[in-house]
Amino acid sequence: MKIIHTSDWHLGDRLSNYDRTDEEDHFFGQLAAVVAKEQPDALVVSGDVFDMGVPGNDVAKRFTDRLLDVLEKCPTMETVVIAGNHDSYSRLVVDKSLWSRFRVHVFGRPAEDEGGKAVFARNVVEIPGKGLVAAVPFCHSRNFPMVEATTGENRERDYFEGLAKYVADHLNGLPAVLMAHLAVKGELDLRGHDKALVIGGEECVGVAELGSAYDYVALGHIHCPQWIKGEKKVARYCGTPRAIHFDETCDHGVDVVTVEAGRAPEVRTEVFEPLHALVTLGGKDGLPFEEALKQVAEATLPADTYIRLNVRLGAGELPGPDWTERARKACCAKGLRFCVNNPIRTETSEKQETKKVLTMEELKELSNDEVLQILSTRQRLSQRQCELVKSLMEEMSI
Repeated sequence: MKIIHTSDWHLGDRLSNYDRTDEEDHFFGQLAAVVAKEQPDALVVSGDVFDMGVPGNDVAKRFTDRLLDVLEKCPTMETVVIAGNHDSYSRLVVDKSLWSRFRVHVFGRPAEDEGGKAVFARNVVEIPGKGLVAAVPFCHSRNFPMVEATTGENRERDYFEGLAKYVADHLNGLPAVLMAHLAVKGELDLRGHDKALVIGGEECVGVAELGSAYDYVALGHIHCPQWIKGEKKVARYCGTPRAIHFDETCDHGVDVVTVEAGRAPEVRTEVFEPLHALVTLGGKDGLPFEEALKQVAEATLPADTYIRLNVRLGAGELPGPDWTERARKACCAKGLRFCVNNPIRTETSEKQETKKVLTMEELKELSNDEVLQILSTRQRLSQRQCELVKSLMEEMSI
């Protein structure tokens, strides 16, 4: 069975308020080309189709239109889509019946009967003559359906154990794939990912807990492509098809996977070329603002490249009130897309982190970006948190 494994499309996301529609269209074009070339038995989309639970009508329409374009490249292909933690399961499945006419199977949550008991058959897709795909959307551990003959103390563990048994009983010698959107235990490459959502914020699942009935485990949620360490190579994050944040300094694309019963999966990554690269200037340790600005002037980058400046700040130093505007103008002069001045402090002792008191007049003179930089430094916000705060500030016209 040949599958194309993809996940974490995050359709509708914005980077420092830049619209990224053209990048999404570019990604879909490359995905369609891979599908046309490979003619897979199945396309599996392991969650986070959208960047937010209630995507705009234009984003939802783009998903429909572009996925139909992809399906035209291989009409016999089965497509399996599951909800991720960014998706609203009810929104994702609203067109489930219509999608089924195009061999697209959409899952918003683990199926259950009227009594709250798991119905495994409704989360398993048969790829005729090729194998089975067990589809497990994102679900908080306490919300998994109950399984017969269990105490219910660990619903998630019981669910995966019961699902693996169901799959093993229905294989008939064919290979099986599990697709899930979750964080697994182990040494993960979390570049660009909000670690608070993986460590402490959401429970991690051990690979062994997912069951041994599968020849490949197609994971979504972590944005950097990687195998999960274990006794054998079976579980893998394919990563995002395009960089969502600046720290995702890895190749992006989709995985073409050949799965055979009882054999290690063969995986080949089709790397996608980004339409607009995300580039950080200033180096890992940052540069004084004037030197960082000089790097912008000297940069030879394609037009519309996204730019983040790593700016080094001394003890107690605050960003200059005109830094954001100057950086924006410098990037604009080069045809680049300025996103943010990223403050990096050289010293972080308690004494050095003593808050500088600003008068109300001084505070009023600061731009949204400068307020955000101060908040980010003091509260150690992640890139994703910074973007959410900035979006709220813009909506409130602060």
